Amino acid sequence: MRYATFSVRHSDGWLQPLGKAFARADDITRVAVHSQRLLNDGQAIYLYELVGDVRTVRDILDETAIISSYQVVQGRESVFAYIHFEPMPTVKELLRGPKEYGLIIDGPVTIRDDGTMEITLIGEEKDIQQAFSSPPDELTVTVKRIGNYHPGTQQLFTDLSERQREVLQKAYELGYYQKPRRVTYEDIASELDCTPSNVGDMLRRIENTIINEIMTSHFGSASNSLS
Repeated sequence: MRYATFSVRHSDGWLQPLGKAFARADDITRVAVHSQRLLNDGQAIYLYELVGDVRTVRDILDETAIISSYQVVQGRESVFAYIHFEPMPTVKELLRGPKEYGLIIDGPVTIRDDGTMEITLIGEEKDIQQAFSSPPDELTVTVKRIGNYHPGTQQLFTDLSERQREVLQKAYELGYYQKPRRVTYEDIASELDCTPSNVGDMLRRIENTIINEIMTSHFGSASNSLS
């Protein structure tokens, strides 16, 4: 079994008006899309994770014409939005490939500030190649990583978004994980053009992702091992 990670960029910047609306909101930070799937009726679903004001998330969803229905849940650190919507033709075509060739979309799917999406597919290599062999003309698709898929700690950094990998690398380079600790959230934030609280939130999510993956890989159940 193989995996391939693709960078997908729309010529207009954004694949969907929803992502553009979230990006324009000053009090919302997009973390990831944990699930995205094309349904048999042509509609699609997204499970978005965001950080910010839950009321703003609901306002954006209410004002976005393509949304059919949604549910928003406030988590301890994040806001989760389960969204049922009418995808734009390009997005529908993009989601049809994995569905047609029986591929798994390995979440989370990350969306950068410029609208570029990074998506990892798991399956047979020939099927992965076929799924993205003829992308829509509006899309630029670039292969970023490809290899054998081995669940477990080998996939730790694949499970992190590009922004999370950037934050973790910068924290490590500056000495955040040295003893004694050499830098603060403020120091890291000044290098990454974000707030100290955002750095703290991202590092906690990164650490949780890595610890859970290690515990699941070695002991079979992260929740039981950590309880």
